[in-house]
Amino acid sequence: MPREVATLRTLRIAKHFPFFLVVAEEQNLHRAAERLNIAQSALSRRIADLEKELGNVKLFERQARGVEITPAGRLLARDVREILYDIEETSRRVARLAHGDMGTLRLAFSEAMIRRHLLPSAIKQFRTAYPDVELKAFPLTSEAQRQKIRGGEVDIGFVIEEANDAEEFNVLRVGMDKFMLVLPVDHPLTAKDTVSIRDLEGEQLIFPARKLSPRLFDRIVSAFDVNNVSPIISVEVSAVDIAYGLVAARMGLAIVTAVAVSSAPDDVSFRELTDLDLPLQLTMISRKSSEDALLANFAAIVEAGLDDRKPIEGSGDPIPAETVALS
Repeated sequence: MPREVATLRTLRIAKHFPFFLVVAEEQNLHRAAERLNIAQSALSRRIADLEKELGNVKLFERQARGVEITPAGRLLARDVREILYDIEETSRRVARLAHGDMGTLRLAFSEAMIRRHLLPSAIKQFRTAYPDVELKAFPLTSEAQRQKIRGGEVDIGFVIEEANDAEEFNVLRVGMDKFMLVLPVDHPLTAKDTVSIRDLEGEQLIFPARKLSPRLFDRIVSAFDVNNVSPIISVEVSAVDIAYGLVAARMGLAIVTAVAVSSAPDDVSFRELTDLDLPLQLTMISRKSSEDALLANFAAIVEAGLDDRKPIEGSGDPIPAETVALS
């Protein structure tokens, strides 16, 4: 039988199911008709039509005081209950998916964002509020996040904003970042409250890895060029914890985006670089064409969290309250 014909026949059969179930429960056409608020003759025709559609299968034996369901009718009643339950369950799941109560949300972020209170807190709240949503996390650089969002592989990203992001993506600004200098606690420059780029001339330096964030790397080098200082880059690192360890091991002084003091080892210190004034706007981005309820629900939690930020513990060094790591 062609699929189209089978589908039409299925629909003709299914439209009788609610009437059939009431008769099966009441075992009486009169009571069933009253319950359904239709004429008994109309209900009898529906049952007769159903029996015909099924291949002239007798579903009820007519008796003087009512009807008695046949073995075929009992089998059909059992299966129809399961079919109607499945339809109801499917309707419920579709509605939950449409409202963002279930599904999969793919979230990307840089190291800078996961070290902030805002993002871990939003993830925790989201998982509590929407336990049936599968949350997939992807730690990526800012540019890799943009590429994944463009390709539909990621739903939400947290990036260092570029000038044209607002033209291409939905944008929610979630904070600012800045560069800091990490140095051993006994380094001579710790005697200064602030440090300039010229103070770093001749020093071995640890930079954020260029391959991971070329724009970030180039912005730092450009700032050195403006100050007529050629940076001596001894190591390029992919994570702030590596930078901490290398500074503690006296491998050089590290330039990182501002970091949480509480996670740093005791034998390193922090100073602001006064002439490395390159504010970094941290932004949550998503595709402009997306109307995903899951995405909207997560974004709402993030936006609410912007008014309730938790300061990160300080240690006496001049670091902003909510500071973060390599981006």
